[in-house]
Amino acid sequence: MAGSFQADFSSVVFLAALFGCCWSVNPGLRTALTSKGLNYACSVGIPILEKELLTVAIPDISGDADTPIGSISYSLSNIKLVSFKIPTASITSSSGGLSAQASGISIYVTADWHYREDSWPHISDSGSLDVSGSSISLEVGVVMGADSKGHATLSSTTCSFNIGNLDVHFSGGAAWLYNLFSDDIADSLKDSLRGQVCDEAKSTINTQGNAALETLPVIVQVDSISEIDFRLLQSPSFTSEYMETLHKGEFYSIAHPVEAPFTPPPLPPIANTTKMIYFWLTDYIAESAGFVYTMAGALQYNITPDMIPSSFPFKLNTASFKALIPELYQKFPNWPMQLDLNATKPPDFTFSPSLGGNLTVFGDMAVEVVSPTNKSMQLAFVLGLILYADASVAVKTNKSGGDIATFNATFLKVDMTLLESNVGDFNVSGITL
Repeated sequence: MAGSFQADFSSVVFLAALFGCCWSVNPGLRTALTSKGLNYACSVGIPILEKELLTVAIPDISGDADTPIGSISYSLSNIKLVSFKIPTASITSSSGGLSAQASGISIYVTADWHYREDSWPHISDSGSLDVSGSSISLEVGVVMGADSKGHATLSSTTCSFNIGNLDVHFSGGAAWLYNLFSDDIADSLKDSLRGQVCDEAKSTINTQGNAALETLPVIVQVDSISEIDFRLLQSPSFTSEYMETLHKGEFYSIAHPVEAPFTPPPLPPIANTTKMIYFWLTDYIAESAGFVYTMAGALQYNITPDMIPSSFPFKLNTASFKALIPELYQKFPNWPMQLDLNATKPPDFTFSPSLGGNLTVFGDMAVEVVSPTNKSMQLAFVLGLILYADASVAVKTNKSGGDIATFNATFLKVDMTLLESNVGDFNVSGITL
């Protein structure tokens, strides 16, 4: 079974899609970044794009123009994009990928100008100019894929940068003359800016975007025993309402990495898109973790007498079992005891949105007695255990404002059987854990 949980994340929403390739199996983990999440990502990315565009290197511009004083040659140099403001932007998704649109853009450009009359007496002049632009729009198309290592990849497919108005203001020299060919300069600037802005936008996506994605870990070490694999199983898919990513979602042993002997269950269709991002966690994630830790022998625990608080009414001593297991006390009177807990096979975890999670742990408990004289240990009996618990996964906001996933298990009951005994047969129903 598979379940989902949802939250309006403020810090991870943009990263949810950035995991990266190609296994034709069901995913252990699925994410859906909705239109609301995409537009949040857009709001995060716009200031970055504005900053990057200010670094655009605009080449010098030269041209010819006819004026009342004759034909002249002009040039613009030291062209700098001083301001690039995007007040309105959005990201939409479709089956073809993502499209980022921005409108109402305003720009401010400075440059140095120079002109020279083509014929004698070759009058020339120079100065500076300021250019302000308005009614500008930018649209960039992006497709996402997955590389051989399971990272997400970005590729800019289209770009259009449309400039509505450019107002050119000259400083120095005979302004009345320069205004006569300001339209020519404005047209030259438009042509140059269209190419440079689109080139920079594509470079930011294709180069810096992919470089950032390559640094994101797709395999994360959990501890000295295991790591979890978040690699993409295939390229992200898109609809008009969301972007979907399918991830491996499996725990592996670091020392002996092998595939878990089971497969993820099918996931339900995506039915709700009101939140920014959705995660679907399958039983496969928890069960693969149980498999790894069981095979590593990590699901073992010993309980000794010194671990029982002095205020606790129950003592880990054969005297505490005198009424329940008389034979134990008769054979080992007032001897300390040790409980050795061991998982005999991987835990079973199932989850459903309506019923929540159920955890079943399979194991045994060897009860040993400790000689008061020489501290040697003898096996008293072994119980087979099946423990049942309710489990839940939730997302909570911590004190620092970050979102964390939490796991909680509530003990329900335990079934016990007597597997082996050196103190005779006895009824295990009287023993409670």
